[in-house]
Amino acid sequence: MGKVTIMHRQEGRPPQGGFCVAKVLKPSLPSSGASVAKIRKDDCMEQNLQTTQTPSAPTGQQTPAPRKPKLQTIDGNTLMGMEFEPLQFTAEKILPHGLFLLAGSPKIGKSWLALDLCRAVSTGGKLWDFTAISGDVLYFALEDRHRRIQDRLKKIQVENTNLSRLHTSLTAAGLHSGLLEDIDDFISFYPQTNLIIIDTFEHIRNGGGMENTLYSCDYRDMNKLREITNKHKLTLLLIHHTRKLKDDDPLNTISGSTGLSGATDGLFVLEKLKRTGNTAKLTIANRDTEGFCFDLRFDNDTCRWIFVGNHADTGDEDEKILAILVDDFLKDEWSGTATELCNEFKSLIQHQCAKKGAC
Repeated sequence: MGKVTIMHRQEGRPPQGGFCVAKVLKPSLPSSGASVAKIRKDDCMEQNLQTTQTPSAPTGQQTPAPRKPKLQTIDGNTLMGMEFEPLQFTAEKILPHGLFLLAGSPKIGKSWLALDLCRAVSTGGKLWDFTAISGDVLYFALEDRHRRIQDRLKKIQVENTNLSRLHTSLTAAGLHSGLLEDIDDFISFYPQTNLIIIDTFEHIRNGGGMENTLYSCDYRDMNKLREITNKHKLTLLLIHHTRKLKDDDPLNTISGSTGLSGATDGLFVLEKLKRTGNTAKLTIANRDTEGFCFDLRFDNDTCRWIFVGNHADTGDEDEKILAILVDDFLKDEWSGTATELCNEFKSLIQHQCAKKGAC
């Protein structure tokens, strides 16, 4: 017979377990049963004795291997050993394949810039100093008519140019009601399509419903459009608007939530220095290329944005110069009216500009 240990119940706990121990010991005790009778219910263990043991695995049988997770991953060594195609461009250096936004305030000249880009790609020409990769172009001019597009093409001086690869459409299905299918159908007929422009982005949006936030709607729509660039090797450029509020960072002026800017492969923001002027700054921020900031000038004769040069941000330098001038001015005692003080500062600034040759 095996060893048996009888444990007394703990104080303050009700007696349970019945004659569990007696029941196990009875077959091996004397027939008188006296010893069994002395085992009180109170002194029994609270848990029933288990007379069975966990069955062991059959001899020679191996433990099954852990199940492979459903999540598909690539380890670092495999990733580093993979080879990928180099980044492809629609306009060298500044516009790779992918999903992009061109934003600016209304009537600033975004459509003129978009049409000039269409010309460059469809003819294999250049946009400024950047070579465009020749291919078919699909231009959704959703705020125009054919007569206006013709007039604009004449103004940018393409009358003697072969524009057979530039395809325009004045209508488009909604983003969630057939647009992607229409684009797939177009590309199947024109497989060398390299650029698609939607002017403007808002025209193809179907709305998100009251249950969705602005951010979720923006991100959902951008991910939907990304299906095109994931499936086809081309650039999809969306013409969009900026907010009225000013910001030191041009990317923050894009209308909508960060769901738009965050889901793209790059952003182009066109800002006029003066609303009635013809000079502007174009800021370019891409995921896979360096950033650019260009000074542009609108040529009223050809209706093209002319490249002036790389934009030099002198704001910080001017603030430092002003701080030095004020510090020098305060070293000496001075008295006068507020108007006289302002005139004194103006005189100092003009003198400094004359020294720099900037006035």
